[in-house]
Amino acid sequence: MDGLHQDQNAVISIRGLKNQFGTQVVHDGLDLDVRPGEILGVVGGSGTGKTVLLHTIIGLNIPAEGEISLMGEYVRRASDQTMKRLRSTYGVLFQGGALFSSLTVAENIQVPMYEHANLSKQLMD
Repeated sequence: MDGLHQDQNAVISIRGLKNQFGTQVVHDGLDLDVRPGEILGVVGGSGTGKTVLLHTIIGLNIPAEGEISLMGEYVRRASDQTMKRLRSTYGVLFQGGALFSSLTVAENIQVPMYEHANLSKQLMD
């Protein structure tokens, strides 16, 4: 990883991440590893970069510097097909208007399962 030492066991590995918008630096030199089975909570006040970090991890935001790998695949270097495969392995729901108002929370969570997985209703419940 160009001299940045990635944890080969991590499902998410971030090295030297810098996110900025114009002169506003949000993250600078951020390193993070999340290993299989770990649960990570990102906590902070409004405007501190939590959503920017998540957007960057999943490839919706291109960082100014640094590398991110998801399950061993480098996000910045991944093909569209690789990103599509990676995106099928996780789910993200952003706050504020991302839910179908006619469905329950559980039903909203199940929407991508109906679309992309062959799971029984009982298993999804």
